[in-house]
Amino acid sequence: MKKMIALCLTCLLILLSVPALAEENPRLIRVSGNATVALAADTATLQIGVNTKKLTVQEAQKENAALMNAVLEALHAIGIEDQDIMTSQFNVSSMFDYSVSSFGQEIRTQYYEVQNNVSVTVHDLTLIGQVLDAAMEAGANTSYGITFSSTKQNEAYQKALTRAVEDAMQKANVLAAAAKVQLGELVSMNATQNQYAVNGYGVSNVYAYEAKAMDRGTVITSGDITVSADVTMEYEFH
Repeated sequence: MKKMIALCLTCLLILLSVPALAEENPRLIRVSGNATVALAADTATLQIGVNTKKLTVQEAQKENAALMNAVLEALHAIGIEDQDIMTSQFNVSSMFDYSVSSFGQEIRTQYYEVQNNVSVTVHDLTLIGQVLDAAMEAGANTSYGITFSSTKQNEAYQKALTRAVEDAMQKANVLAAAAKVQLGELVSMNATQNQYAVNGYGVSNVYAYEAKAMDRGTVITSGDITVSADVTMEYEFH
C-alpha cells in the first residue's frame, strides 16, 4: 500500500512539473534585422606627421620640433584652430643602418628617429587639399590617412535602428505564417551598431609636392558615411 501511494505521488509530481518545464523552455522564433542609412560626410580627420632621423637623439628631436612648429603655424594660418589639432603619436627610437665598405667590411651606423604625428579635424571639406599642401610645404613628411565622418551619425543610427526592427518583425511574421503557427510575446531583443566611411586616403609628401608643381594642389574627394544597425529578436510561438 505504501509503495502504491509513493508511486501515485511520484506520478502527480511529474504531471505538475510538465507545465513548469514548458514555461522554462518556451518555443521560440529567433530573427535578425538589418538596415543601412547613407549620409554625406561633413567632417574629416587627417593624420599628419613629421619624421626625422639624425645621428644623435638631440639633433633628431631639435629638427623634429622645428618642423612640427612650422607645420602648426601653417595650419593656423589657413584657419585650423587649436582644439582641432591633437597629438596622436610621439615616438623616439634608435635604429641601425648596415652597409659594406669598399674593402668589404661591414659598417654599422646608429641613428635616432623621432616621429611626431598630429590628428587634424577639418570641418570644411573643401579645405582638405589645402591643409595637406600647407602641412607638407611646412615640413610634414608623413600622412597616414583620412577618415570621413558626419555630425549627424547618431540621427542616422536611430533611423537605421527603426528600420532594422521593422525588418526583423516582418521576417518573424513571414516565418510564423509559413510554419502555420501564431506569434506570441517578444521575449528578447538586442542591437549592434556599425558605422564606417566609404573613402579613406593616405597621402605622401612626394605626391603633395608633385601636385603643387603642376599648379593644381592636392585634390581629395569625400564619400558618403554609411551607418548600419543590426537587431536580433526572439518571439514565443504556439
